[in-house]
Amino acid sequence: MRPVISIPVLFFLALPAAAQQIDFGDDASLFAGDGQCDDSRFAGPGMTSTPLLDSDVGHDASDCRAAWEAGQLSLAESVPPATNGFSPAGTGKTDKVRGATPGPVVPEILIIDGILFGDDSGELANDGECDDRRFFGPGLANAISWASTGRDASDCSQAYLDGQVRLWNPDAAAAATLCQAIDFGDDSGEYPNDGECDDYRFEGRGVGMRLSRATIGQDASDCRQLCIYGTLSLREY
Repeated sequence: MRPVISIPVLFFLALPAAAQQIDFGDDASLFAGDGQCDDSRFAGPGMTSTPLLDSDVGHDASDCRAAWEAGQLSLAESVPPATNGFSPAGTGKTDKVRGATPGPVVPEILIIDGILFGDDSGELANDGECDDRRFFGPGLANAISWASTGRDASDCSQAYLDGQVRLWNPDAAAAATLCQAIDFGDDSGEYPNDGECDDYRFEGRGVGMRLSRATIGQDASDCRQLCIYGTLSLREY
């Protein structure tokens, strides 16, 4: 029997820096360890230049802590919505800032085998396929977006337990990706030469926000360039 941990999560309410001890969270984000802070609770030159995702709140601790200590971050003017609450994966604890008034309780977070699957708050939850693009395999939906990250827990955890999806590993994918051997296709897609790879076969920082199997092989110039410079790797590695 695989261990299953279910923990409630409360909203982290940001207070002025002088009045709080910042809980940076954990490193569960796909972009943890890349040297840039991806947590939208913060602002400053230490932040990533890519779009900020709700699912990264509290899950890029090492990068954000280092940038904070280097004086490259401050608290953002606005705080994330209540659904962005977090608790360090596997601790079974809910963390609140001292003196803060907690927001509404959000759906329970599901953790299996140390993987933070999230909850079922997404629009496509419980439709029988995994819509969380952190995963790969035959159980992954034909159209995926970062908007569903951590918000299709039941579908994705069941697909994981059934062996239909696995958690995408950027290091393993990079090691298995040989750009020279890939047929990138052509530039017949809707978004060629926009600086982002819109091919479902790839994942990484250089890949677009929304992907569909229907556009495979239709953004060759972008994907080839970004592959050569190491900002994407194969999804099915």
